[in-house]
Amino acid sequence: MSALRPCLNFFIDSLPDTPIRSTVRIIENIGFTTVPEKNTSYEYVYRTPHEGDVAYQKEKAIDLQEVIERISASEQGSLEFWSPDGFQFSIHFDLHQVGSKSKVAVRILGSHANIYSTDKHSFQLVEHRTETLVGLFVRFVNLFNPWYAFTHVYDETPLGIFPEDYPPESGIERLPWLSFFGSEWVNHFGGRKRILEAPAWQVQSLDTGILIREHDFPTESYADIDRGPPLSTYEFLFEQRSLSELRAERQQKQNTVRDPFLELNPGDRGCDIIACKTHTSIDTTRIDYREIAERFDTSDRCYVLWVQRDEHDRLWEVDTGMFVRRLIDPSGTPIGERPEQVPPERELVSLSVRNELDPWPVEFFEMKHVDEPSIAAKLFGLHRVPADGFWRNGDECPRELLEDSE
Repeated sequence: MSALRPCLNFFIDSLPDTPIRSTVRIIENIGFTTVPEKNTSYEYVYRTPHEGDVAYQKEKAIDLQEVIERISASEQGSLEFWSPDGFQFSIHFDLHQVGSKSKVAVRILGSHANIYSTDKHSFQLVEHRTETLVGLFVRFVNLFNPWYAFTHVYDETPLGIFPEDYPPESGIERLPWLSFFGSEWVNHFGGRKRILEAPAWQVQSLDTGILIREHDFPTESYADIDRGPPLSTYEFLFEQRSLSELRAERQQKQNTVRDPFLELNPGDRGCDIIACKTHTSIDTTRIDYREIAERFDTSDRCYVLWVQRDEHDRLWEVDTGMFVRRLIDPSGTPIGERPEQVPPERELVSLSVRNELDPWPVEFFEMKHVDEPSIAAKLFGLHRVPADGFWRNGDECPRELLEDSE
């Protein structure tokens, strides 16, 4: 069964002396072990191809020299090893690919990515594990001097981060979590001084190239505290865009909102993530969705309502015909007028409207039938408005009283 895990990939043009023995030495010198803790016979666990085998068979040996000779003879094979806190890794050699423009010669497969999750472990523990992983990557960069290497979390080959050729025709379309670019890339990126100004979480100069770390931990997260992704390191390096240009573009996106329900036609239906003005303390006389998108997220929701768009750019609850809200233009302003009978405090606030830094597609919300829930309804549940009305207790928010069909 596939599993998300960090994979360390090294694209190599030439090999050092005794590459297999050197890798074992590195692994053991930085606190990993090539013998599992419970293995009282101190056996190395490795795999090498055998004639006619489709898959490599697991083998064990007490003598490290035997392992080295077996892998070296076939120029293919793998060796298992364990992190300081007991998680299994493996290093895979395919030395026939040395000199390849697109094939990995050396690859390390890590343990499951959730060991790097701050949702499951303390920040300090994840930080320690991450720095250990980065240290392993850097040691192998120094050993093999790759022209390109990267670490990324995946379970199937991801698009856009494997090269197709040497620079500048590499075909790389985005940056992985951690990458190393050899000296071949320096002029292509505008020189070492310019590269060190890249807007990544960390940029480090090594003797043979540049190490770029997009964010702090291997699992998907953003290192900056602002909502939305940071400035694009990829565009800075590969498209030679300036920092001032990227900052101006980010500011423009931050000040531009996208209401996904604008993409619906009159009569179309979807689920809207809603908050009331009481719980968000929003000025009912002046609604600015640029501020709402900055201050609130889905954790501030009161309910999720099934709504339908009308021909006047307004949304109504499907079951009861209750007015929900007006649609929002890119400046963050509601379009048109509220129905005359609806006071300002009863126009609900949508948390589905986000700025252009991190917008949601309309497909996330579209929902034609109640028995075919949208992605939003599956994630956050769906609240059904009772027959006696949404506002039966005056202007009090009824979120505790609504039925959740989740």
